[in-house]
Amino acid sequence: QGVNHTSVPRHPFFRRAMKVSVAALLLAPAVVSGSGVQFSRTVTSIADDSSFALKFDSGCSSSDDYGSNDCSFAWGDEVTGSVDGELGHDLNEGSTFDVNLKVDRIISWKFSCAVCGQNCTTTVPVVNQEVNFAMPDCPVAADAISEVIDQVLPTDSPTDGVKVSASGSIDVKDESGAAVLALDLDITIQ
Repeated sequence: QGVNHTSVPRHPFFRRAMKVSVAALLLAPAVVSGSGVQFSRTVTSIADDSSFALKFDSGCSSSDDYGSNDCSFAWGDEVTGSVDGELGHDLNEGSTFDVNLKVDRIISWKFSCAVCGQNCTTTVPVVNQEVNFAMPDCPVAADAISEVIDQVLPTDSPTDGVKVSASGSIDVKDESGAAVLALDLDITIQ
């Protein structure tokens, strides 16, 4: 039912990374005050030559240099905002992104994928569903990105009202192992 209007960045990696990040934030967040999606995030590291800002038009109680934070959305809400950033240097073969989450503080969801040149495959815990998507060709060239967010959340919880939380980190590293972007997430849906 949602309408998704997106300005397409020039690099497929950014488009995929932003869609995965926003989907994780919107559909997968720290304290539940009711039925919906809540999240908070802390950017722990960003490359000196890069930038990142995730901004929502409403639903968040705080913000910092990286955009909106401590956000809460009810099922059926229209979520609007933007993701803007800049990758200051090329990401070459050997660059990776690592996801290290704990679902409900017990179940580990940990995987690492190449930023470019290969497919990324992971199995979603609990439902044991494999997800496989192609990453762009190498290198991912330095460039600016801008994505518009305009998405309507489903009217009903995909967990039938059962509280599910995930917390942990997502890290993007270049081929030398240097951090491009590192952030910690707390996500709850109910």
